[in-house]
Amino acid sequence: MKSLFGKYELKNDRISDKIIAIIEQAVLNGEIKQGEKLPTEEKIAGEFKVSKVVVREALRDLETKGLIKKKRGKYGGNFVSIPDLKIVGGSLINCFLFGSLSANQIIEFRQTFEPVLARRAAEIRTEMDLVALRANIDDCENDIAQGRISTTNPINFHILIAKISHNDLITAIFESLEVIFNNIAKNWDVTEEMARLDLNYSYKIYDSILNHKGDKAERLMYQHFEETKIFAGLRSEGKV
Repeated sequence: MKSLFGKYELKNDRISDKIIAIIEQAVLNGEIKQGEKLPTEEKIAGEFKVSKVVVREALRDLETKGLIKKKRGKYGGNFVSIPDLKIVGGSLINCFLFGSLSANQIIEFRQTFEPVLARRAAEIRTEMDLVALRANIDDCENDIAQGRISTTNPINFHILIAKISHNDLITAIFESLEVIFNNIAKNWDVTEEMARLDLNYSYKIYDSILNHKGDKAERLMYQHFEETKIFAGLRSEGKV
């Protein structure tokens, strides 16, 4: 069998990192195709003249990066895959859960980018986008009428606005932020008055997007964040 990595040379430094770089380059060069099965750990170790432990470490890192998928069973092994943007979102969620990303940083990010996304939504929204936003507003209205005070649907309104960008990266990031922000908001004592305040902003932002008023949508989104923080006592008490 032809050597898959024979033309590559290992240098000093962490050996597993070098193996990772070589396999990545082989994939980028098209020498290993998507869906193709990599040689066994024993075979790779033999080609590089390293231990299986080193190869296993490299393969684990490649799997974490989303460049390979490990399958179990008789026909299992390590298969080349195209990295999924969901990995980006998953990394953000893990950063928050393990404490390297704070609630303050999440809210700062949202307040920086969501007004811009609201403006963009007013410029490019489709009829189907409007249907989704309106359905969300109706769900929020029904929740309040039934005495169900929840942050889930109001947060989803913001995710729908991000999705109007029809940009896969933006969507992946904001879908992960939805998970994170629901985690943050579950500790808030949300009253009916706060829920109604949030819904009123949703109505106004929706109307601005409907009528292609980008400036107004951007301004309303920024004001929404500011007023919500004041109303909930988040700014003064540092609860975000």
